[in-house]
Amino acid sequence: IVMSFKARQQSVWVKVVDAKGEVRLSRNIAAGERVECGGVLPLMVILGRADSVDVEVRGKPFDFSAFARDNVARFEVK
Repeated sequence: IVMSFKARQQSVWVKVVDAKGEVRLSRNIAAGERVECGGVLPLMVILGRADSVDVEVRGKPFDFSAFARDNVARFEVK
């Protein structure tokens, strides 16, 4: 498991695609729910309602605020 996401509010949308182009995660996450994912690195991540989700990479909090625009974050995890 490379990453985990925990929603603080309803309907946080998460999409993760691995280096092979396989969609590893693509769904809404309910408030309080935590989901984990992995795959072949690098992972391309898109978060909707980015202000409402906490992200951990390899068990440590990950600050993705620099990648957020209009409450959507797009970033890569290597």
